[in-house]
Amino acid sequence: MIPSQRETVIHNLLQQHGVVTVAEICTHCNCSPETARRDLRRLEEKGTIVRTHGGATTVETPFPNQSNPSGVSLLETRIALSDRADALIVTPNETKATRLLVERSRRAGVPIIAEAINYPGAQTVVSVDNYRAGLEVGRWVVNYARHYFDGRIVALDVSYPQPNTEARSYGFADGLRDLSPSQRTVFTVNGQGLREPARRITADALTVHPDINVIFGINDDSALGALDAYRAAGLDESQLLVVSFGLEGCAVKELLEQTTPYTVGVAMFPELVGRACVDASICAYHDCSLPERVTTPFAIVTPETLNDFYQRNVQTGKWSLNWAGAEQLPTASPGLGLLQKCHRRPKPNRIGYVEIFSSHEWYQNVRQAMQDHCRAIGVALEVMDASQDLAQEIHALKQAIGHTAARFVHEGDTIIIDAGVTGSYLARALRGRHGLTVITNSLPVLAELENESGITLMASGGVVRLESRSLTGSEAEATFHKLRADKAFISATGLSVDFGLSNTNMPEATVKQAMIGAAREVILLADNTKIGVESLVKIAPLDHIHRLITDMGISSHDRLTLTQRGIEVSIAEDGFGP
Repeated sequence: MIPSQRETVIHNLLQQHGVVTVAEICTHCNCSPETARRDLRRLEEKGTIVRTHGGATTVETPFPNQSNPSGVSLLETRIALSDRADALIVTPNETKATRLLVERSRRAGVPIIAEAINYPGAQTVVSVDNYRAGLEVGRWVVNYARHYFDGRIVALDVSYPQPNTEARSYGFADGLRDLSPSQRTVFTVNGQGLREPARRITADALTVHPDINVIFGINDDSALGALDAYRAAGLDESQLLVVSFGLEGCAVKELLEQTTPYTVGVAMFPELVGRACVDASICAYHDCSLPERVTTPFAIVTPETLNDFYQRNVQTGKWSLNWAGAEQLPTASPGLGLLQKCHRRPKPNRIGYVEIFSSHEWYQNVRQAMQDHCRAIGVALEVMDASQDLAQEIHALKQAIGHTAARFVHEGDTIIIDAGVTGSYLARALRGRHGLTVITNSLPVLAELENESGITLMASGGVVRLESRSLTGSEAEATFHKLRADKAFISATGLSVDFGLSNTNMPEATVKQAMIGAAREVILLADNTKIGVESLVKIAPLDHIHRLITDMGISSHDRLTLTQRGIEVSIAEDGFGP
C-alpha cells in the first residue's frame, strides 16, 4: 500500500473513532510500526492530525463539519467539548485539558460519569471492586504456591500509583497473608502501567532478586512487560507464576491457552464497563438518582475457565464475550442492573468520552463497547484523547523545576548535577553563567554545557547506561567519593516519608548515594508524580535531603509533612520558555 493510500485509511479510522493507534494502522494497512509512525509524523507536519502516546487523534474543531476558526487552540477546542456534550465520561487522567473540561462541564450542568476513579462532582463512578478482586486472586495464588512452590512466595508487584491500581496491589498483598510472614515476600515497583517501562523495572528487580517466583501485574501490559524481562534474563519459567488484572487483550487470552507461566488473570470485562458508562450517562442526563459507585463484575480466570467467559472465532482469531455468563456474576453490584431503567426514555444527542493512553487494549475495548452501544441506541460519541496533554504537562513541570533550581546556584559554587531530564533543564538554565564548577554523570548535561567558557565542567567516569544516558559503575562512584561540592541536585523515582529517597535501578542508586555523600547541601528535583512513591532501591533516608524543588501538584499534606521533617519545599514557577 502506497503512502497516500495509508493516509486515506488513517483519516477514515480517525473519522470513525476519533483516535487511532499504531497497532490499528499496522493491521488495516499491513505495514510495520515504523512505517505507521512515519506516516503519522508526516500527517502531523501537515497539521491534519495530532500525535498521541501510541497513535493519533483528530485536530478537532469546535463543531462537527465546520472549519476551525483562526486562533482557536487545540486545548480550547478540547475544553469546548463541554459545550457540545450532553454528558461526559472521564477516565483516570490528570491533564490540564481534562481538569478544565471537567470543571467547565460541572459549572454548565453537564453530568459527569467517572470510570475507574472518582472525580469531584461526578454523579457516579463505574468500576470493578479492585480490592476484592486483588484479594481473591491473592488467595488463589497462595493455594497455587502450596501445590507448586512449597508454600513459599517471593512476589514482584508491578504496580502504578493510582487509587484503583493501588487497591489491586493492596488486595493482592492481603490475599497472601494466608501464608506466614516467613513464607511470603512482596516487592512493589512502579511499571507506569505500560509494557516497556514494566519490562525495564522488572529487569532491574530480577537483578537484585532473581528468586522472584510470582509476578503480579496491575494490568495486562504490566504483566506482559514483566514476563518479557523474565524471559530475557533466561530464568526457569517452570518456577514462575504470572498474574494480571484486565484480561482485555488477545495476547493474554492466548497465553492462558498455552503452557506458559501466565496461569491466572482477573477479567474486568471492558465490554461491560463501556456499556455501563454509557447507560450511567443516560441516567445522569435524566437526573436519575445514581449510587455513589456502580460496581461491574470481575472473575478469576484460568485456562480451565477461560471459555466460560470468552470464545475465540477460529477464522478471525478475535475473542467475543459471553455476555450472559459475565452479566450474572455475583461480583457486580445491584446498581448495574438499574442503569437500564432509562432505555425507553429520550436519549442525549451526544456523549463526550475523555480517555488516556489509547494504545492500551483496555481503553480500546472500552471505547469500542461505548461506540457499539451508542450506535445501537442512536447517540453520538465524541472521543478526546488526553495522552498528549499529560506528556506535555509532565514535560513542562520538569522544565519549570529545572529552571527554578538554577536560582539556588550562585557564582563560585561547585555543584553536582544528577542524570535525568530535569537536571538537563537545570544545566540549560545555567548557560551564560560564570564562576561555576559543574560535576555530572549525565551525558545531556555535558552536551548542554560543553561550550560554556564561564563554567568548569567535569565528567565522572563510568559505563554508559543508555536508558538514562548516564554514567554508572564503580568509576562513577569513585569520582564523587574523591570530591566535595557545595550542592548536589539529585533526581529519583520515589520519595516517601517511610522509605525516603529511592530509585528503580541499583547501579544508578549507588552513584546517587555517592553524590549525596559528596555534597554539603542536597537538593532533590522531583515533580509531584514522584512524591509518595517507594521505588525498588533505597538511596537515602529523608534526613539526607535539605531541599525539595517540586511543583504545585504536591498535596498540602505532603508539603506539611516534609517541612515538619526539616526539608525546605520550594515550588517551581510556571511560564519558563524553552
